[in-house]
Amino acid sequence: MSVTTKEIAEICNVSRTTVTRALYGKGRISEETKRYILETADRLGYQPDLLARSLVKGRSMTIGVVLCDLKNMYFPKVIDAMEKIARENEYILNITLHDNNAETEKNIIKQLAGHRIDGLILDLASYIDSNYSYLKQYPFPIVVIGGKKMAEYPYVGNNEFEAAKYAADKIAAYHYNSLYFVFPELNGNYQNSFGGHRQRLKGAKSAAEAKNLKFDVLGSNDYVQKAVSIVKNTKEKTAFLCSGDLYAGYIMMEMAGQGLTAGVDYGIMGFDHLDLMGMFPRKLTTIENNIQSVGTRSMELLLNLIAKKNVEKTIYIPHSFIDGETL
Repeated sequence: MSVTTKEIAEICNVSRTTVTRALYGKGRISEETKRYILETADRLGYQPDLLARSLVKGRSMTIGVVLCDLKNMYFPKVIDAMEKIARENEYILNITLHDNNAETEKNIIKQLAGHRIDGLILDLASYIDSNYSYLKQYPFPIVVIGGKKMAEYPYVGNNEFEAAKYAADKIAAYHYNSLYFVFPELNGNYQNSFGGHRQRLKGAKSAAEAKNLKFDVLGSNDYVQKAVSIVKNTKEKTAFLCSGDLYAGYIMMEMAGQGLTAGVDYGIMGFDHLDLMGMFPRKLTTIENNIQSVGTRSMELLLNLIAKKNVEKTIYIPHSFIDGETL
């Protein structure tokens, strides 16, 4: 059985209040006394009763984070930024994944609520707002991140429509005749998911129509083979706007195997500005989402809402254009 603060106080010949001050770094206490108490607690294997502490404070000091997956570097970077801010404020993160399944997402949030989380950061499994009426039952603040803003809830992310519109305008400036938007999950099993990528599609299509570019979508898993076939079988100056750098990377690798060079035989542009793309011989032209800012600002916003501060509840992180060699 773990030693208690009462026992530590008796051993150190101090009050329990003094022990608490030493253990949690709160209140006035001499450095010598603090060091003695901490050394004694460590020697005796003291483990704080976090549940009891949360009941006293009225907070669990835990934040739920529900994301779609960790298959690319977007969400790991977001988590890294979130965790730094949470740790600085003595919070821990409970991170779970819904894999773009709305029912799984609903059950996860129910479980997190049972663990008395103080707040929730949510990357939506569905872009349909009506699927989330159940969230109103929960007493903790919720911040939505990533793809799509949901009307009733605070939001931190990029304006995906404007970012893709900007990207397509950049492509048009290079005098391409046709533009293909690439996101292989659009025609897959997640018709109600990927709200951010669908906003990018709308933005790219809007710009293409305004610039009189031929526009089409590669929305299935055979997008690489289709991209190669398009370039080989057309005389038009063709570009691909990939809703993710990794998709651009797979296309570029296959094209290179066919003797086709990005920026020469076709144009290609990505999203995310992943470090991984530095391995390619030609620097990818892409959109920087400032991913870490999404993580930092969303955690700061949630902590302010937990503290019941009156703050701006919609935060759009600006995108940046990263010039490369592939247009």
